[in-house]
Amino acid sequence: MQRNTPNANLRPGRFLDMAIGRPKLELVETARDRITIVADFPHLSPALLFDYWTSIDLLKKWWPPAAELQPEVGGTYHFSWPKQDWHLRGKFTMFDRGKTLGFTWKWDHESIDVTRVTLHFNSIPNGGTKLTLLHEGYSKNSEAKKTRDEHIEGWTFFLRKLQEQGQEP
Repeated sequence: MQRNTPNANLRPGRFLDMAIGRPKLELVETARDRITIVADFPHLSPALLFDYWTSIDLLKKWWPPAAELQPEVGGTYHFSWPKQDWHLRGKFTMFDRGKTLGFTWKWDHESIDVTRVTLHFNSIPNGGTKLTLLHEGYSKNSEAKKTRDEHIEGWTFFLRKLQEQGQEP
């Protein structure tokens, strides 16, 4: 199936940033049960980049138009896109500001099981951050593969938006 997004059909290990001068965004692994993406955020410290994932005001600048969250281990989140009637829900499983963030992931409109997302925030020499995103727990059936491929497309789009948003205040 051909996708309408420019980077949806790239093989693992390929850079997802084709324009010169853009921060690196690379799909490094796509096993049937997981996704790994590495993205550079040269203008954001690990702590501030973490806040872009856990502060409602910063989160809404690049991802969901509506968000509710309890930013702590065991806390829940609910992100929604009212125009599409989409709802993403989960629970925080790891919460170490500027280091690691983990959460469960379940769309109301998807029939696949709950998956898990882990984010690792690593400092890079210029004061920025290298983010490693691991999304795992997909079944190995064809429906889960289709959903995983859609998640690659979504992560690529929204991580690029975050790279464009993310500037130190």
